[in-house]
Amino acid sequence: MEKIKGFIRRPEIWLFIKFCMVGLFNTGVDWGFFYLFMWLFFSEKTYIIAKICSFSISCVSSYTMNRLWTFQSKEKKVAWQFFKFLLVSIIGLLLNASIMYLIVSVFHQKYIVGLFFATGMVTFWNFFINKFWTFKDVRPGCRAQKEEIDNSEENPQQ
Repeated sequence: MEKIKGFIRRPEIWLFIKFCMVGLFNTGVDWGFFYLFMWLFFSEKTYIIAKICSFSISCVSSYTMNRLWTFQSKEKKVAWQFFKFLLVSIIGLLLNASIMYLIVSVFHQKYIVGLFFATGMVTFWNFFINKFWTFKDVRPGCRAQKEEIDNSEENPQQ
């Protein structure tokens, strides 16, 4: 158990875990707004508009959470940084759809298999491109991340 705790407390791993937590939360934001928009404004014929709106809201939320909590970026060019984040997210969406298509339509696997592989691969794509391009001003092991890890050791959740 101590080896697992030690592994998780490594700054690079903790950064990835935080990124995944933000992603999971914003998947809920995306799905929640999608169903809200479908219920309030849209019909079965206009579901793409609802999806674009919900994706946009979840991107803004995800960018904000990743900037402030995951990467703790101090970049002053916020609009440029957001544009890069949005571009990475849109490319990730296209990669996700392409991987789904390959696995389901070309390799004739079930949707859940495609979803699993596409989500996993695109999660790593999003993380590494955002880490090394969008939030390049931040590096694991920075003081704030070390303090956060140290504080979790001093005040373990029960």
